[in-house]
Amino acid sequence: MKLRAMVALVCGGVFGAPALGQPQWMEVPPPETAMVTPPDMPREFRGVWIASVQNIDWPSAKKLTVAQQTAEITRNLDGLSKMNINAVLLQVRPSGDALYVSSLEPWSEYLTGASGIAPDVEGYDPLRLWIEEAHRRAIDVHVWINPFRVRHFKAESANAPSHIARTHPELVRSYDGYEWLDPGEPAAIDHSMKVVMDIVNRYDIDGVAIDDYFYPYPKDKEPFPDDASYQKYVSTTKQPGGGGLLTRDLWRQQNINVFVERFYREIKAAKPYVLVGIAPFGIWRPGNPPGIKGMDAVAKLHADAKVWLANGWLDYLSPQLYWSIDSIEQNFVKLLVWWAGENVKERHLWPSLYTSRIGQKTADPQNNWIPDEISKQILVTRERAGNAGIAFPGQIHFSLKVMLENRGGINQVIMARYAAPALIPESPWLDDGGFAKQPWHAMIALDQSRTSIAWAPYELSPMPARWVIQTRSGDNWASAILPGTQAEASFDIGPDAVVLTPVSRTGMSGTPKKWELKQVKR
Repeated sequence: MKLRAMVALVCGGVFGAPALGQPQWMEVPPPETAMVTPPDMPREFRGVWIASVQNIDWPSAKKLTVAQQTAEITRNLDGLSKMNINAVLLQVRPSGDALYVSSLEPWSEYLTGASGIAPDVEGYDPLRLWIEEAHRRAIDVHVWINPFRVRHFKAESANAPSHIARTHPELVRSYDGYEWLDPGEPAAIDHSMKVVMDIVNRYDIDGVAIDDYFYPYPKDKEPFPDDASYQKYVSTTKQPGGGGLLTRDLWRQQNINVFVERFYREIKAAKPYVLVGIAPFGIWRPGNPPGIKGMDAVAKLHADAKVWLANGWLDYLSPQLYWSIDSIEQNFVKLLVWWAGENVKERHLWPSLYTSRIGQKTADPQNNWIPDEISKQILVTRERAGNAGIAFPGQIHFSLKVMLENRGGINQVIMARYAAPALIPESPWLDDGGFAKQPWHAMIALDQSRTSIAWAPYELSPMPARWVIQTRSGDNWASAILPGTQAEASFDIGPDAVVLTPVSRTGMSGTPKKWELKQVKR
């Protein structure tokens, strides 16, 4: 029987006698008549950073044809799916440019070879293709943007006429070979937010992520050239005494705090289910925790992630813990525990791991890891799960290239740790719109050798992000995670029991449907 007919029967509530040669139809029993208890599905965020800047990960080179780019997208996602990776963080705005269709910023040189040059196939939208292909494989897509960097020091082509450095040069500062939007200029923040919200409103994304680039990493004692914007603040801000009273460092921190709070608020106002993530430098300030040494992210980048955690201005924090478990002055475990202790709002804490340090050709063992280092780090995040500050485990690997090369056999190591599929963790602070209690319909069909299920996903509002189908044969359970748009499944060998559960965009589970089939005559 075709899916459309099956769904029509479900929605119409018509369960007549089957015709000769057709499967035996069974109405879904009420939950109390199907005493089936499947095992809990694993919950873990398993992400991969996919860098477009300098063609680190994708696309693998400038000037690839659309056909070549498309082939790389599908090949990459197929490989990640086999490894039970469930999220990609795709860099779509590396430097005031776009790896997607945009009326606000020019096409990226990393896509077509030159700033502002469109792809060679009209209508091609790389981001839309990534989303469609990833969701088909039950993989979430988080767009990764750089809010203030607008030109990389290794960029080769001239900025296109539509680039912000040419349309509004008064907002852009040159520093250490980079071009940077000045966070002290309100119009600069307005522009970045307009870009962000354009992506959020037009694309079916699952999250938005920003990394550690707020103010640029300082070069020696060379100051960031924001005299004009700071003097404007001092002279015009309505404060007691007639002007802004903050020191320049505190003013810079305030600029970033204002941006981060607005970033979270506006995304949530548009699409509450879109997760907001930040991946700051892994050390907040030296000495936190005691014995930790390194750069002071608050003093140097003016990025106070502790404040963002305290205020709940994010859904997940992914501190870049790019050091080993055995490191003394930058210890992975101590830093993870410290961040967990600061997570007073109990947001997700999914550290970024420096997986690309595997197989580096360097004499320094701190910069040339073996795969076992990443294996141990994954286990540490799981051990911390359930303790204060970490509700569910998760990791984000930097970056895809090490997996494409399978450096040191890292893929096999990760596959061993990610042996079973996992759902994205729940975000209980986000409203699921009553999703968990919404009714929906499904039906099952049996014949001598097959079990088929059809359901009506469109009855749930919003549509599910995923379906979890769990089957029992004898004492053994098997689980699969399906796309939210899927509406049928079948099995060549009939299971003894089936449980089907919708999962919302915020990771919340809906009401399951259960079938106990062991005693049913086929």
